[in-house]
Amino acid sequence: MAIRMTGLTSGLDTESIVAALMEAQKTKKTKVENKKTKLEWTQSIWSGLNKKLYSFYTDYAGKMRFQSSYLTKKAASSDTSVLTATAKSAAANGSYNIKVSQLAAAQYVTSAKLGTYKTKAEDGSETDTAVTSKTKLGDLGFDTTGSAAIEIKSGDKQMNLYVDEDTTVGDFVQKLKDAGLNASFDEKQSRFFISSKDSGADSKFTITQTVLNDAQKNAKDALFDTMGYAKLSSSDQSTIKQILSDLQNAQTTESKTAAYKSLQDIADNTAKSKATEYYNKQLTAEYTDKYITSETSVGADGNETTVEKLTDEGRQALKDAGLDNDTYADSDRVKVVKDKLISKKVDEKLATDEYKKNIEDAVQYGSVDVDITDKKTRDADIIVAVDAYVTQISTGTGTSASSDLKKLGMDNIDGSAVKENASGSGMAVIAAADSIVEVNGATLTSSNTTLDVNGLTLDLVSASDKEVKITVSNDTSAVYDSIKDFVEQYNSILAEMNKYYYASSAKGYDPLTDDQKKEMSDDEVEKWETKIKDSLLRRDNTLGGIMQSMRSVMNGATVTASNGKTYSLANLGITTGKDYKEYGLLHIKGDEDDEDYADSTNTLENMINEDPDIVQEVMSGIITNLYNDLSKKMTATTMSSALTFYNDKEMTSQLNQYKKDIKSWESKLADMEDRYYKQFTAMEKSLASLQSQQSSLASYLG
Repeated sequence: MAIRMTGLTSGLDTESIVAALMEAQKTKKTKVENKKTKLEWTQSIWSGLNKKLYSFYTDYAGKMRFQSSYLTKKAASSDTSVLTATAKSAAANGSYNIKVSQLAAAQYVTSAKLGTYKTKAEDGSETDTAVTSKTKLGDLGFDTTGSAAIEIKSGDKQMNLYVDEDTTVGDFVQKLKDAGLNASFDEKQSRFFISSKDSGADSKFTITQTVLNDAQKNAKDALFDTMGYAKLSSSDQSTIKQILSDLQNAQTTESKTAAYKSLQDIADNTAKSKATEYYNKQLTAEYTDKYITSETSVGADGNETTVEKLTDEGRQALKDAGLDNDTYADSDRVKVVKDKLISKKVDEKLATDEYKKNIEDAVQYGSVDVDITDKKTRDADIIVAVDAYVTQISTGTGTSASSDLKKLGMDNIDGSAVKENASGSGMAVIAAADSIVEVNGATLTSSNTTLDVNGLTLDLVSASDKEVKITVSNDTSAVYDSIKDFVEQYNSILAEMNKYYYASSAKGYDPLTDDQKKEMSDDEVEKWETKIKDSLLRRDNTLGGIMQSMRSVMNGATVTASNGKTYSLANLGITTGKDYKEYGLLHIKGDEDDEDYADSTNTLENMINEDPDIVQEVMSGIITNLYNDLSKKMTATTMSSALTFYNDKEMTSQLNQYKKDIKSWESKLADMEDRYYKQFTAMEKSLASLQSQQSSLASYLG
C-alpha cells in the first residue's frame, strides 16, 4: 500500500474527509446488499411455504382425492391371527362366519444339493470341482448328443432349452427366467431355487426333459447342416435354438414364415462375412506382394537367412501415409506396414463401390471361389429344412423316463408337491395353490391371500379349522374426522399464505447495517426485521395465483353426482366464514369446534349418515380438481424446478448476480478510496514543496 500523508502539512483531517466522500459512494453497494438480504429472506420464506404446500398436496389432497378414503363401514375380526377385514360402503351390516381352509401359494422348487463333479488337470489327474453357473451340463452327465431338450411350461409360455456340449447351468437359469419364472443357482448352497412370480393354482409350471426321436433329431441336424451351425457365432447359434423352440411350440404358417425370414437373414449375413473375409485376404496378399519383398542370403557358415524388406513402393506408401519415423529400423518399417498400412489400405479398398458390388454379387448370385451358394438356392434349402423339421416335430416329443434333470438335483416336475427325502438331500416342491375360504357356508377361491366378497376385503393370514366371525357396522365418524382434518390443514396453509399476501407495507424499512444494529436492542432489531420479512410476499403474483386457484376450486367448483344432481362444498355444509378478512377459510357448519357455526345444523354429518356415497363422490371430485391444479402449479419451467411452487431457479440466479455485483462494488470502492488518498497525498507533497520554497526565499531576504 502507498504511504499516505494525512494532513501533515495542510493540517486537514484527511481520513475524515475521505471517509465522508466514501460514505456517499458506499450507499450504492449497500442498496445491492439490501436487495440480496431481502431476496435471501424471501427465498427462505418460500422454501418453508413450499414444504407445507407440498406436504398438503401429497399427504392430504393426494389421499383424499381417492374414494377409498371415505369408507363408511368398519369390520372387526374375532381372530386377527387368521384373517383381518376392511369394509366398503356397499358391505351389508351384520356378521359373517368365515373359515380359511387353505392359503394361496406360489409354486417353489428347491433342488437337491449338487455337490461336485470330476475334472481333469493338465497332468491327467482328476479333481473334485464345485458346480458354478459356468459349469456345462454335459460335465454333469447330461445328454449332449442333440436329442435331449429341457421343456419349461409356465402359464401361456413354453420354452425349450436344447442341450449341447456348450450349454451351461447359467443357460438353464436364463431359460427359466425367459419363461417368466424366478430362478437362480446358489453356488454356496449348490442348489437351484425356482418359483412362480405369482401365487395361485394358475401359476403352476412344469419342467421336463423331452427326447427327440430319430426322425426328429435327423430333421434338426439337417437344418443345422443347412445353416452351417458349427461355424456360426454363439449369438447366431442361440437364435437358431430359439427358432427351433418356437417351431416346436407352434407349427403355424406365421411361425414358419418368421423362421424362414430369420434363418435366411442369418444365412445372408454369413455369406456376406465369407465374401468380405475372402476379399480381405485377397487384398492383403496383393498389398503384401506390392510393399514387401524377401531376400535370401548365405552366411559365412553356409546357412541361408531370409529377410523381409520394403519395396520402393512400400517405402513411399509408408511416407505418404505419415507412418514413417526417422528412428525406425527397416524391420520396424516392415512391421508398421503389416500392422497398420496394409490393413488401412484393405479397409479403404473394401469400402469402394467396386468391392461393395463384388460382395453383394457374391451374396446374391453365389461364388465358387468363396464357397457361397446363390441366395435363391440358400433360401429354398432353408424352407425345405424348416418344413421337414416342422413335419417331424408336430408329432410331439417324448418325455424322458429317466430324466437327466436328476443330474441337476431335480427330476421331471409336473407341479405336484414333493417332500424332501429323509436325509434332507433331495428335491422339494411346494405346489401352486389357491386360497380356499368358506363364507357363510359358501366355498370361495382366490389366487392370492386377499379376497373381495360382498363389499368386504378379506386379508388371509393363516389357515385354521376354526370359524372366524367378521362383524360389519357403520363408521361415519372416521369419514367425518378425515374430512374435518383435511379442512383444518387447508385452512392452516391458506391462513399462512393470507398472512403474507395481505401483510402491511414495510415501505421505508431496509435491512439494518451492523452499525445500526449496535445502536438498537436485540428486541428492536428483531421487530424491525420481522416487519420487513412479513411484507416480502405482499401482493406477490405467484402467491396470489396459488391462493386464487385453491379458493376457486374449494369455494366455487361443483361435481355432478351419480344421482344426476350437482353439488358444491356448500351443499355439504362446508362454507366460507362471515368475516371477509378470513379470505376464503372454510367452516364446517354445526361442528362443535367451530365457534362461529357450532349452533348450526351439521349438514355434513347428516349426509354421511344418510347418503355416504354422495359425500364420497363430491369430496373426491372437488379434491381431485384441487390436486390437479396444484400439480400444474408445480410444473417445471426455466424459472422453477419440478415439484416447486415458486421460481427457485430465478431467485438463485438473481442471488448469484447480487453476489457478483457486491464483489464488483467492493473492488470499485477500494480503487476509489486509494485514488482519494493519492490525490490528498499529492496535495500534501505540493504544499510541503511550496512551504520549503517559501522558507528558502525568506532566508535569502532575511
